[in-house]
This record gives sequence, structure tokens and C-alpha cells, in this order.
Amino acid sequence: MGLGGLTDAAFWGVAWALFAATAGLSLAVAAIAFFRRAADAAGDEAGVEFTAAYNALAPQLSR
Repeated sequence: MGLGGLTDAAFWGVAWALFAATAGLSLAVAAIAFFRRAADAAGDEAGVEFTAAYNALAPQLSR
């Protein structure tokens, strides 16, 4: 009972909850960055997906 009454199962439950919260927050940040980048790449023109995909692949296609 060196952890103040926290059992091993409770400790690992808390550890996994923190891991899941961090992973979820990381995915949310990545999604926000992706959608902002796509919106910035296209501006006000139609075809946001195609413009962003082209700009993302341009360095590989121009070799």
C-alpha cells in the first residue's frame, strides 16, 4: 500500500485512461491541422480535397 491505497488494477486503469486521453487529444490536434491546411491550400475555390491532395503529393511527383 505504498501508493496510498491505490491497487495495481486501479493504477493501470488510471494509466490507460491518461494514455487514451492523450491519444484522443493528439488525433484532434492532427485533424484540426489537416483541415486548416486543406482550407488554406484551396482558398475560396472549389475542389478543396483535390487541391490539398495535389499540394501534399507535389514534392513526390516532381522528382
